[in-house]
Amino acid sequence: MIGRRKRPDGLPFRLYASYGKHKVSFGYKLPSGKWAFRLSAPAHNKDAIADIRKQAVERAEALNGDAVEPGTVEALIEDYFEWQERMAASDERRKAQITLDENRVEAKRLIVVFGKMSPKSIKPKHVYGYLDKRAQLGAPAKANKEIALLSAVFEYGRRRGLIEVNSCRGIEYNPTQPRTRVVAAADVLLAVEVARSRRSVGDQHAASTYLTLALCVQTAYLTVSRPTEMRELRRQSISADGISVPIGKRKAGEAPRAKLVLWSPELKAVIEEALALQRTASIYVFGNTSGQVYTRSGWNTSWSRLMGYCEIEAKARGVSFERFALRDMRPTAVTDRMDEGDSRIVDATGHVDERMIKKTYDRRRARKVRATR
Repeated sequence: MIGRRKRPDGLPFRLYASYGKHKVSFGYKLPSGKWAFRLSAPAHNKDAIADIRKQAVERAEALNGDAVEPGTVEALIEDYFEWQERMAASDERRKAQITLDENRVEAKRLIVVFGKMSPKSIKPKHVYGYLDKRAQLGAPAKANKEIALLSAVFEYGRRRGLIEVNSCRGIEYNPTQPRTRVVAAADVLLAVEVARSRRSVGDQHAASTYLTLALCVQTAYLTVSRPTEMRELRRQSISADGISVPIGKRKAGEAPRAKLVLWSPELKAVIEEALALQRTASIYVFGNTSGQVYTRSGWNTSWSRLMGYCEIEAKARGVSFERFALRDMRPTAVTDRMDEGDSRIVDATGHVDERMIKKTYDRRRARKVRATR
């Protein structure tokens, strides 16, 4: 019998990590007590450790799940992702890796609902039923993205001759309201202050986690960066001039790009504090207690707890506070910079033009203009 983990490490059920002086390994233990597999890498090679951890997690999740039944939507979804992963990076049909990672998360919910069905048996009424139900549960925008993925999967099925009709074509998506959240500077400062204060009232490991997340949020604002770009920020991106932030999204076939964010006293202080919090020789600036990138679920769980502590503290002080998320920092930074008249906002975001900036990130409710002379 396998007991409860002494400390949550974010690994799937039955997958265990061993960190030795010379070697790091990940192994999956069967109910019989035997190891289904063990993957190892030299302890000094952080990139190799990250690679074997990813492989181990994927294999463990496959072993923990049910076998995929051929001819089902679930099987078609798996084939779709394998097809995407096999494509050359220069292929215009291949999605960016960050998009594929998001799609895999979205696919899990699709599989719960449609997974055991035959692709041919799915009708528009089933798709509309999915959209309506998800909208009732408060996730209309997420439902739209999930159905868009299902449509892409069905188009792949048409390409292979497995189905003749894409039942998602012509579907009217849920109406949505664009997110307009602009985070107050006081809310960010309170989150950092509360994260620091948790050291004196609770577990040191949890307190370090909260502070790491709060500093990551601060850095996202200062560098005008996406959540993934911050969570995966590496030490090697830090130089004497500033931080080189890889631009997470780019068109298929486009060479990797990065933006250099020059040091400011505030940015330098935040990064130095984040590095000092790392208990391992992690390659990541904002790594978890194991030195790895925070998963979305792991991040959201810890961040939600910190926001709860912030609400309690704000109530005690008699000040206003509204919960916010890492994804709010990029549009907040863009909005603040545009309000200040920043003329290099395109460079700051890493976009090639202002179209997306004006459509998505600029959340100013009022415009400041000079009177005509």
